[in-house]
Amino acid sequence: MAGDKTVRKDRDPIMLVCGVIFLVAAVVVIGCFVSDEWFPSGEKTASNGDKVTVEYTGTFYDEYGGTYAVVFDTNVSSIGNDTNIAKSNDFTAKTSYSPLEFTIGKGTMLKAFEESVIGHKVGDKYKIELTAAQGYIGASTEGYLNTSGNVMSTTVTMTKTDFAAAYSDVTLKDNGEVKFVSKYKWDAYASYTDMGNAVLITYVPEAGETYEVYKSGDTVVNYKVKTVSSGKITYDIEIKNPVKVGSTEIQMIKLDLGTKTIYITNIDGSDIIYKEGAERVNQPLFFEIKVLTIEWEQSSPRALARG
Repeated sequence: MAGDKTVRKDRDPIMLVCGVIFLVAAVVVIGCFVSDEWFPSGEKTASNGDKVTVEYTGTFYDEYGGTYAVVFDTNVSSIGNDTNIAKSNDFTAKTSYSPLEFTIGKGTMLKAFEESVIGHKVGDKYKIELTAAQGYIGASTEGYLNTSGNVMSTTVTMTKTDFAAAYSDVTLKDNGEVKFVSKYKWDAYASYTDMGNAVLITYVPEAGETYEVYKSGDTVVNYKVKTVSSGKITYDIEIKNPVKVGSTEIQMIKLDLGTKTIYITNIDGSDIIYKEGAERVNQPLFFEIKVLTIEWEQSSPRALARG
């Protein structure tokens, strides 16, 4: 009996140590499981099928913060509301800014944009560059102008809705003309036509005068009116301080030619190359993205492990 007691006394410390080691190991394993499976803000990364929310800033010409970057879209209020940050011609400030939510692989966003999140974890901020083919694809045509000898009609007819959108501060009379300053900065007259269903605009610029029709930063575009006769306005286009992003490529300049709206993309001496179509279509794009949350796809092994 005395021998048995001695053996038990010898075994008890060993069993106690083993038990402690087992408990510590169990705590470590359970802790790792809980951390990995229940708190995705750790090192877990996004994969196809996961729902994510992100902050983003999209730019033309250069990555955000780069020398030539021009913001065309963002959901970051500090960027969208900062007038010192260069914006594209068609950038529209939002009334409110909120995270962008999408499911990777659903195709609701640009494919390259969605897939770029794969492998990233919450808190990651990174930058990507998309080719024109990976960006917004749409109809656009290329055209050519010369800086001199351009012609515009002295009259144009607009729908009442279009006129109200273009000149919200102009109130038309039921009868007679109203004088106002047109978007070309020269005087014009407007009156109802087509039994009140449309608006007739008559432009009356002065020959020999120069009118500033565009200004963004240091870039200025002037229309220099040469002649006004026989219902036609002949004018030259003067472009000062365009921002070059290549040998002839410039940051796009949006101009209204009377019959169409164009985006000047290149200037080579007196030759102007432009495109018609939405500003962002068929353009290389840059994005800065920050991952805010990751919600695992419910049928994934990770989600099933969580129960």
